[in-house]
Amino acid sequence: MTQQKNNRRTQAVSEVVGEMLMIALVLILAAVFTSQLPNYLPSERSLSVTIMMSNDTSGNVTLWHKGGDWVKVSTLKVNMHDTFNGFSGTWNYQNPDFVFVPDSQESNSSVFDLNGNITIITGAPLDQNTTVILATEQAVLFTGVIGGEQS
Repeated sequence: MTQQKNNRRTQAVSEVVGEMLMIALVLILAAVFTSQLPNYLPSERSLSVTIMMSNDTSGNVTLWHKGGDWVKVSTLKVNMHDTFNGFSGTWNYQNPDFVFVPDSQESNSSVFDLNGNITIITGAPLDQNTTVILATEQAVLFTGVIGGEQS
């Protein structure tokens, strides 16, 4: 009778050890998988926006959104400079000469999206060498030269 009790205890211990080994194996595999997980996540992508620029003789420059991603207006900044004439300026959504269409009541929630436009009122005629740059904090969305090539 003593022999039979001892045999039952040995079987029970064997099952518990097997379960503990399985749990340890699962924990090790989970740790290995989670350490490799960032390698399989997609990388952060850059904004892609198609912009068309137009200007008039009074010095207004209009940037038209023609396709691509939408961008919060509050993150946009327009830089213009002409090294020949010494003209330089920076405009953002808080500047009264930065006119965004269509505009909403809350300019922080406005987005520059398809068929939207931004007009910069400079107040003076611009030279053919004026460079216009539309950018966010993370990326340059558009660079163009008045009367020249645009990219």
